[in-house]
Amino acid sequence: MEQSASPAIAPPRLPPESGAPAGSAVLVPVGEIEGLSFRGVALPSEDCSRLSVQGCRFSGCRLGGAVFRGSRFTDVLFRNCDLSVADLQGASFFRVRFEECKIAGAGFAETTLQHVVFGHCKGEFVNFSRSRLRSVRFAGAQLRGGFFDGCRFERVVFSQCGLVTADFSGTRLAGISFADSDIRCIRLREVVSPELKGLRVSPEQAVGLARLLGVEIGE
Repeated sequence: MEQSASPAIAPPRLPPESGAPAGSAVLVPVGEIEGLSFRGVALPSEDCSRLSVQGCRFSGCRLGGAVFRGSRFTDVLFRNCDLSVADLQGASFFRVRFEECKIAGAGFAETTLQHVVFGHCKGEFVNFSRSRLRSVRFAGAQLRGGFFDGCRFERVVFSQCGLVTADFSGTRLAGISFADSDIRCIRLREVVSPELKGLRVSPEQAVGLARLLGVEIGE
């Protein structure tokens, strides 16, 4: 399916902020959290699996190493949060924004993401393996060494991203544009790779991809 260059991404539907911010203890029990704001919360290595989070804001929170396996995030904003090496495997995200967050080494494997934006995030070695991304935008994100292998892309945009050595093995890239992103040494499944069919790149990037595929270019 052809990918849209500029997908319409719905923003989170958030309630007005009111009252004092919630504490970290609210996050730990399995259950549902709705309409709360969290500021500066530290939650390292806590197990919050199968949590349902709806209509919440997270600002300046330290969630690195926390476990959110199988959790559901709907209408959520993460701003300036640290989710480095957090375990989000199998989670779902709907109308979620990550703004200036650290997601280095975070595990988004086997997740479902719809109407999600990663804006100016630092995500070296982030893992999206075998995930489904629909109406998702990565804008100004540093994703060096990231894993996007075995993914299903539908209306996905990469704008001014760092994708050096990122792995797209087994992911169809038809309609995706990397024209303004850094894709040096990206990894593909095989030398003659069907993942590249329909990929849009700049002339300079085409030369680099040709070399990656073993094509010699004469002077």
